[in-house]
Amino acid sequence: MEKKVAIAGFRIAAAPDLETTRERLVFDLSKGLLDDLGITRDAVDNFVFCSNDFMDGRTISHVFIGPAAGGYMKDQTKVEMDGLNAMIYASMGIISGQYDVTMVVALSLTGSQASPYLYTDYSLDPTYDRQLKLLNELSAAALEARSYLTAGGYPEELLDVVAAQDLKNAAANPGQARRIDGVSRERIKGSPYYYEPLRELHCYPPTDGGCAMLLVSEKKAKELTDKPVWLLGMGRSTDIYYLGDRDLSTSLSAAQAAERAYAMAGIKDPASELDLAEIMSLFAHQEPLLAEAMGLLEKGKAAAAYEAGDTAVEGRMPINPSGGPLGAHPICATGLIRAAEAARQLRGEAGENQVKKAGVALAHGQDGVCAQQSAVVILGT
Repeated sequence: MEKKVAIAGFRIAAAPDLETTRERLVFDLSKGLLDDLGITRDAVDNFVFCSNDFMDGRTISHVFIGPAAGGYMKDQTKVEMDGLNAMIYASMGIISGQYDVTMVVALSLTGSQASPYLYTDYSLDPTYDRQLKLLNELSAAALEARSYLTAGGYPEELLDVVAAQDLKNAAANPGQARRIDGVSRERIKGSPYYYEPLRELHCYPPTDGGCAMLLVSEKKAKELTDKPVWLLGMGRSTDIYYLGDRDLSTSLSAAQAAERAYAMAGIKDPASELDLAEIMSLFAHQEPLLAEAMGLLEKGKAAAAYEAGDTAVEGRMPINPSGGPLGAHPICATGLIRAAEAARQLRGEAGENQVKKAGVALAHGQDGVCAQQSAVVILGT
C-alpha cells in the first residue's frame, strides 16, 4: 500500500457479565486507550463504531455511544456487525489521506442483556427456514461440522482436540471470559450435546465485551508509539450462495478474503510466511475448516497437524494462541479482538501465550450463518 496504516494501541474487555451499560463500556475502553497513549480525544479526527441495532434494541445505536467514546463534534460512522470489517473500513479513510487518527470501537452485551443466538434466527429466510424452526445458529453450525468432518474423513474427536487446545490457551489469557483451569479432552467430551456433533465446550460462550483500537497514519505512528503494528494487506468476501446451496465443508468467503489479503501483502505461501493466525472460529470445527480454506493447513491433514502440535503456541503454525472465540465472543467485537490479539503477539506482549519470533500474523473475522461473510487482515512489525 502506498500509504501505511498502523495499530497504535488497543483495549479489550470480555466477561460473561460486565455489569455495565453500553455507554460505560465504551467510555472505559476509549478513555483507557487514550490514557494508555497519553493523548486526548482532540487527537482523534474520526470514529468508527461497530454494533447491532437489533441486539441493542434501538435504531441507529451508535448515536448513543458516540459521545461516550469522545466522538462528539467529530466525524463518525458505523459498520454493522463484525469489527474486523470496521477496522478495514477505518483503514481506507487513512489510506485515502482524509484522516490521520481513527478510533474503532466495537461492542455488545450479548452475555447478559440479549440472547446470543436470537439475532441469527432473524437472518434466515423468512418464508421457509424461519417458519420451520429447524435451522438456527447452532443447528446450522452442526450441519457445517458434520459436512467438514465427513468431507475430510476426520473423526469427531478432532473437535475435542481443537477445543482443548483453545481452552488451554484461553485459561492462560487474562482477557478471556471463559477460563477453565486444567481443561482436558475428556471434560470437553463429557459436556452436553447442543446439536450433534457439537457439545457445549465446542461452542462459543455468551459474552459481554468490546474492543477499542486506534489506527494511525505512518506520520502519527512515529509520534504515538514505539511498537507500531502495520497493516500489510486486507480482503473481504461474501459467499453469494444461500445457506441451503452452499458447500458447508469449506468456506469460499474465507478463501477469497485471504487470497485478496495475501495478494496485497505480497504473501505467496501463507503456511510458511505467516507466524500465527487469530481466526474467528465460533465453533471448534470452524478453526481447522477456516485454516484449510485460507491455506494455513493442508486440506485433509488438519487432524494430524493438531495431534502433532503444529497449531499450538510453540508449533510451526500457531492458531488462536489467545484462545480465540471459544474463550470469548462478544458479538460485533470478536473480529476486531482477533486483530488486537494478533497485534499483542507482534508486540511481544502475549505473556504465557507468546509465540516466539512473531513478525507476521493473520486475523480473520466473520459474519452471517456459517461464516457467509469473511474479512482478513495481515499484520506485521
